[in-house]
Amino acid sequence: MSTRRFLTQQQVRDLALSLPEAYADSHMGRPDLRVRKKIFATLPEDGLTVNLKTTPIALDMLLRDDPEAFRDVWGGRWVGVTLARVPSDEVEALLIEAYCLAASRSLAALARERIPSPSEGS
Repeated sequence: MSTRRFLTQQQVRDLALSLPEAYADSHMGRPDLRVRKKIFATLPEDGLTVNLKTTPIALDMLLRDDPEAFRDVWGGRWVGVTLARVPSDEVEALLIEAYCLAASRSLAALARERIPSPSEGS
């Protein structure tokens, strides 16, 4: 039996900053994570959640899957993730996809090599 592992907001930040050309910044007084001046994640003050760039289709699927863990935080293009409810491998995959939506194709290709397979994570 495997134990589910969950990430803290700091671990998500560290993981994001390990992606090619990613860096921390802020807008409107709130910390965010960027690649080439484009935001792909924000870090709410609560320290328990993270907001990630997504697509409307992916957001819809996440909301249907677990509305307690995921929420629409900005016009159907950003998903709020409650870190204590979503396993680390899934958060990592969502983070990398968020990064890929903001990054150039070449940087996205490098990042996608890091997406954990279902057999890895847990």
